[in-house]
Amino acid sequence: MRLQPLLLMAALTGTSILPLQAHAMKCPTAIRGKLDAVGEGRRAYLEFNCAGCHGDSAGGSMGPGIKGAEQGDIQDAVLHGDAREGGMPSFKGCVTATDVKNIAAYLRSIGTGNEPHWLDWWNLIP
Repeated sequence: MRLQPLLLMAALTGTSILPLQAHAMKCPTAIRGKLDAVGEGRRAYLEFNCAGCHGDSAGGSMGPGIKGAEQGDIQDAVLHGDAREGGMPSFKGCVTATDVKNIAAYLRSIGTGNEPHWLDWWNLIP
């Protein structure tokens, strides 16, 4: 079979030949409510694995750069997805309106010197 070598190569290199989808990580609730809107946005950006496609600082990677994006644009993409742009999944039912607002606040903070620089939400758990 021709597919077997491709599957073996994908397994050995840690990549997938199947369509990619973002998968949200589960974040402990211990830090929720202890951060400002920008910090909560960074937490949500990591929790919902936005960085997996848009890059750690939202400058783009597999997906487009989204730093500085407006709340309405973020809300539309997050709630409805966009298959035209490389498979952005819908997170409707997974995120709250507050999550969207906070993610937009975080994205607007990037490059201002006021953005949080921690990479891992688990570093914030006491």
